[in-house]
Amino acid sequence: MSKVRESSAQAGFPIRGWFAESPPDFRHDFLALAREKSYAAGNVIFQAGEVGQDVFGIYSGVVTLQSRLSHPDAVLLHMVWPGEWFGTWSVLLGKGRRMSAIARTDVSLLRIPGDDLRALLRRRPQWHAELARDAVWGTDVAMQIAADLLIHNASARCAAVLLRLAGRRWASGPDAELPVEIPASQNELAMLCNVSRNTFSRVVKDLSSRGLLTLDYRSLTLNDPARLRDIANTG
Repeated sequence: MSKVRESSAQAGFPIRGWFAESPPDFRHDFLALAREKSYAAGNVIFQAGEVGQDVFGIYSGVVTLQSRLSHPDAVLLHMVWPGEWFGTWSVLLGKGRRMSAIARTDVSLLRIPGDDLRALLRRRPQWHAELARDAVWGTDVAMQIAADLLIHNASARCAAVLLRLAGRRWASGPDAELPVEIPASQNELAMLCNVSRNTFSRVVKDLSSRGLLTLDYRSLTLNDPARLRDIANTG
């Protein structure tokens, strides 16, 4: 049997999260189906309720997710970063999309065509369990969102939400403590932290004065995820 040659994008795709916990054979079979696809910032990748079973992984850039259950005020729910996957629920359940995915920045993706993926799962039914790891991962993120919003102290809650949006809330490995920029406005971030705009400004000003954050026009950079994690966990 001839080996499938990976493209440069597939070969360099970041392996993290649920995907890193899967066997190498699964990752090889999965990535062998991948096709490269790009979206400009602001473009809709898919919308909640659509029929579609392609799965997407982020090679570079940031994608925002909005739940079909979101209130109209919740213009942003979560951000996914390089190495993360989205869209697996539709394959596992055989139903329409449960959330909308929008390119927050220019993004390069790996697209796993739904028909090809279902054919792979028929040949290798044991891979259903590996794909389900992403569903478990998503459930953990949803519980993390709820738990962080229950933090009473506003500074701790904001630190927790900002870390989660940046993919640094419970991160480990060489990238866990590196600075990261969140491409979102202060209004969006205040909404996500469930605080008023004035409260968010006060918290950000305090954290900035301590060198933990840098605020720009429509973005915010976490300079020291480790110290912010301490604030999120202890208040």
